Amino acid sequence: MLYAIGLLVLGAFSYKFFCRYLCPLGAGLAVLGRVRLWSWLPRREQCGKPCQTCRHRCDYGAIAPGGSIRYDECFQCMDCVVIYQSDEKCAPLILEKKRRASIPIKAA
Repeated sequence: MLYAIGLLVLGAFSYKFFCRYLCPLGAGLAVLGRVRLWSWLPRREQCGKPCQTCRHRCDYGAIAPGGSIRYDECFQCMDCVVIYQSDEKCAPLILEKKRRASIPIKAA
């Protein structure tokens, strides 16, 4: 009973505490994240500077303020990839779309 109450209390302060720190699968993901050979999640140059959308939407806190992904904290939920590819959610893509939109000037 104390174990369950303890997990509930810790879960109230840390997002998915059991999955991140006690579950063997979570521990495996953390170890593999530390020894990865390549960065498999796409990032733009603007990620982190100035755009912070992915960092603020990441419930795991796996994205650093500079925009890089800390793979040892990442649980591959792919929320950042969805934002990265969305024309409605990704700030650099929204700005690019606005820049491309031009207003035609008609001669009178």
